[in-house]
Amino acid sequence: MKLFIYLFIFLTGCEQVVLPKQKVFLSQQFPFPFYVDTQKKCLYNFQINELSHIYFDENCNSVIKYELLKSTIYISNIKINDNLELIKSDFNKRLSDNSHKSSIVKSSEFNDRNKNVYAKYFTFIGDSPSNTQFYITDSISNFISGSLFFESKPNYDSLLPSITYMNNDIRKIIQSFKWN
Repeated sequence: MKLFIYLFIFLTGCEQVVLPKQKVFLSQQFPFPFYVDTQKKCLYNFQINELSHIYFDENCNSVIKYELLKSTIYISNIKINDNLELIKSDFNKRLSDNSHKSSIVKSSEFNDRNKNVYAKYFTFIGDSPSNTQFYITDSISNFISGSLFFESKPNYDSLLPSITYMNNDIRKIIQSFKWN
């Protein structure tokens, strides 16, 4: 009988409990941002994170690259010629095309009448190609649109810390924006 009890304890006591492996997400550490003014090559100026590099073309379109985050903000400069509604309609179509894989689209506005800056900012929650899009206008002759892209497959959960960091920089661009 003792042998049977020892054998029972031995056989049931050596069983390992198998636990599923937990998902692990990359914990990124970001440096504190310091902002500097962009060069006044164009009809507008704003502040960017000193970790980024900005490139302008001859039409004052710009690309802001973040090597550390492998991300890019593309900024397009569009002249308004009595076609503001058409430009906004085109922007809204791009928002709609971008939001197919998003579960939620959040928007916010920034208006500074003293600087004649009117902006709208959109963030996409989900695996969309561009997680943030925005525009800035003076509502008379200038319209600036911007989009954030990462050099990776869209995966909102793993990109969230980087998206949050970049969104803070985009807010700084909007809040510091000035027409020259």
